[in-house]
Amino acid sequence: MKLFLLNRFRNFTRRLGNKLGLAFSLIVCVLILVLATVSYYRTTWIIKDNYLSNTAKELEHMNESLDNFVAQIDALSLSFRRDDNFMEALMSDEEDFSSRLYMENQLRNLFYSSSGDIAAVSLYIPRTGARYTISRLTDSPKLVVDHPRNITSNGWYKEASTRANAFRSIEPPAQGPSAGAYDAENQRQFFTFHRALINIPSQRPLGMVSITISSAYRDQMIRDILEQDAEAVAILDRNNTSFYHSGEKSLYDEASLLRSINWIKPEGYLNWSGEQQAYLVTYNVSPGDGWKLIKLISTSVLNERAKNTRNLEFLIGLAFLLIGTLLVTFATKTITRPLKRLSKQMEKLGEANFDVKIDINGNDEIAYLSKKFNTMVAKINELINEEYKAKLGEKTARMKALEAQINPHFLYNALQTISTEALVHRVDHIDRMVQALAYILRYSIRTGDNVNLAQEMKHVESYVMLQQARYGERLSVDIALEGSIGEIRVPKMAVQLLVENSIKHVLEQTLDPVRIAVRGYIGEDGLAVIEVSDNGPGIPEDRLKELQELLQQDNWIVGQQESIGLKNLSERLKLLIHTGARLDIRNRPEGGVSVQIIMPAEDR
Repeated sequence: MKLFLLNRFRNFTRRLGNKLGLAFSLIVCVLILVLATVSYYRTTWIIKDNYLSNTAKELEHMNESLDNFVAQIDALSLSFRRDDNFMEALMSDEEDFSSRLYMENQLRNLFYSSSGDIAAVSLYIPRTGARYTISRLTDSPKLVVDHPRNITSNGWYKEASTRANAFRSIEPPAQGPSAGAYDAENQRQFFTFHRALINIPSQRPLGMVSITISSAYRDQMIRDILEQDAEAVAILDRNNTSFYHSGEKSLYDEASLLRSINWIKPEGYLNWSGEQQAYLVTYNVSPGDGWKLIKLISTSVLNERAKNTRNLEFLIGLAFLLIGTLLVTFATKTITRPLKRLSKQMEKLGEANFDVKIDINGNDEIAYLSKKFNTMVAKINELINEEYKAKLGEKTARMKALEAQINPHFLYNALQTISTEALVHRVDHIDRMVQALAYILRYSIRTGDNVNLAQEMKHVESYVMLQQARYGERLSVDIALEGSIGEIRVPKMAVQLLVENSIKHVLEQTLDPVRIAVRGYIGEDGLAVIEVSDNGPGIPEDRLKELQELLQQDNWIVGQQESIGLKNLSERLKLLIHTGARLDIRNRPEGGVSVQIIMPAEDR
């Protein structure tokens, strides 16, 4: 199946129009994907930024309202402390009917004079153990007196009885039997504010006023900040005690969330992952009573509008893709039609039909290509006619090459005739010179670029003999080869060039006798060394430095025509022998110049 689909795809992409359509579709798909992705992330960022900004303001305003509301409740509770008659009634005997009646009236006045936000008001007298309570949580508000036990052991009582807590305490609604849920009565409460009425000399409470706030005030604030069903709000005090949470199960109860929030900052936000999904959490801490407000929203719900926008962009992009594909198909057919005509003419040309021609009107590239095709066909016809002339010229060149081969043989035969005449007339030195010149001629026209070092040395001996006939006793040459180095391969006339340079630059520039030494040996590092040295005055240091730099340059011909022989030999060594072969030139400490050919010995 995979092979079948691959073959179908190959067949589909053979046509230029299909390739153009496929390329256009891919480009459009990539652009749609990139634009939709960028738009999605930008939209989510804008939505998140606006949500955080609005939520931060809402939580800050809600915390200010809470602090102000608690301050009002605190002022109401202090009204009992400023009432001297009420404080005297607290210290009177319980059987004193007038004192008891005064306290009950004051509780009723506070209860009925307040707004509906106060659900209940109670007064507990530690000295007598009596508690006076009036509440809207019952069917009919009426003052009830009871004697509950162990009130003084409650945490809120202990907290309100100390100066460190300003003799006040705020108690959350009691938890119901099921974890995370409130019973029916406690759901109607927000919190209970406790104020201890202290006996100043003893710093002990004479009475404990408790004001219970109904859920109406809280619910109104929650409705103002909850805009979506996916949002949740939690209210905690400075000790992370829960006063309210929206939803059946409180997300803020998760310990990981509370640990994740940096409470040192008075406000902020964070991304938090719950058990099933991720949330964006915003929080605010009030500067007064330290209320902690937490608001959560699911990131998937928050980004829902961005997802809808992205999906809409995908649909619009798909529509553009379909329309664009139709336009590209039409355009590609218009473009490929003349290309098909050109292709057919090329097929005829490939079948050796050189009379083809194509005419495509226009100024575009295809028309230009057709004109060049016609020019090419005409040029091919011209080249075919010229091919016959080239073959005739080739035959003529071969004849001239045969004639050029005859000339060296004629010169060699002539030298042999002169040598025979010298022997007949007993002129031996002329015979030796002619034999040496004949060897040099035969050696120079030998086929091949590389020779054995022994053969090269024999050629050098013939060359030196002719030079000694010219310079006499002023020139002496010593040749010494160590071991089997005579079998190593070297470029033809390589050593002769070095000897020729020594004669040219030393002997021709001095009247003193010149000694040239030619040595071949294997060095301690295993490299073969062929050294040509003389006893001349040496090379000036600046000129020697130029030569050494020349041998290391790549672009060596420019401006160095006078030393082209040495550089040419260096390049021949690398090309014909070994890439590691090199030519080394330096002044000898005892005087003169030493030129060395250094190459790997294993190439012999």
